[in-house]
Amino acid sequence: MPRQARQLAETGIYHVMLRGVNRDAIFLEPADHEQFLRILGLVRSASGCLVLAYCLMTNHVHLVLRTPAEPIGAVGKRLGIRYAAWFNRKYGRVGHLFQSRFASRPVEDDAYLVTLLRYVWDNPVRAGLAERPEDYRWSSRRLIGRRSSLIEEAHLTGLLPPGGLAAVVAARADSPHRFDALDPAPGPIGRPRRYTDEEVADLLHTACGTESPSGFAELDAQERTRAVRELRMRSVPYAQIAALTGLSTSSVRRMHVAAVQPDGRRP
Repeated sequence: MPRQARQLAETGIYHVMLRGVNRDAIFLEPADHEQFLRILGLVRSASGCLVLAYCLMTNHVHLVLRTPAEPIGAVGKRLGIRYAAWFNRKYGRVGHLFQSRFASRPVEDDAYLVTLLRYVWDNPVRAGLAERPEDYRWSSRRLIGRRSSLIEEAHLTGLLPPGGLAAVVAARADSPHRFDALDPAPGPIGRPRRYTDEEVADLLHTACGTESPSGFAELDAQERTRAVRELRMRSVPYAQIAALTGLSTSSVRRMHVAAVQPDGRRP
């Protein structure tokens, strides 16, 4: 079946979303968020797009972009390919990182833009990751009123009615618009899948051929490390891995860090 053509915005403004394949995490540690924002900055410079807002969740990303020069399809593809290549290289994985191609939706009027900004910035609150939108580290909401080399706040302010940005940041998302088509479903927004212990045991068995602490202890160091990395790529929490391998949570964390940064330096 051929892909459906993207809807193009007369305004050049889009709500863009990238989702992890199988709802897997696309950010495992703060360095990953930082690298995504660095790549977003490089794409911004190369394509001429304007970054109006962003929010990086555990397994998906929301962006509000304006693309006066390069088409949105090219901008999103450039961003996704560069980050996926970096992420796969860092974590020693192969294959797709993102689910299908990125999603995009045109933003054609002021009311929709206001609602969209509230929705994007409120993601961490709805996911239980922050009490207030401005408290979340990986959202552009915390940059409002501050100098930023990435966010075009002056441009964003100019798109809204007088006092519009102040009204946006003072309110929580409450909208008649539906954003469901861009949300990772099913499951809570922004949270990776929660596995049962039985499911994690199956994943561990697939990764290394055993699902018990005694069997795991008999594996060599390289096999144990590879298995931990595989489970982390599925967003299995350190504590849950520790319970099934017989290791302490801190040992699992150290093993994972060593696996992705073997020389002690950030990639």
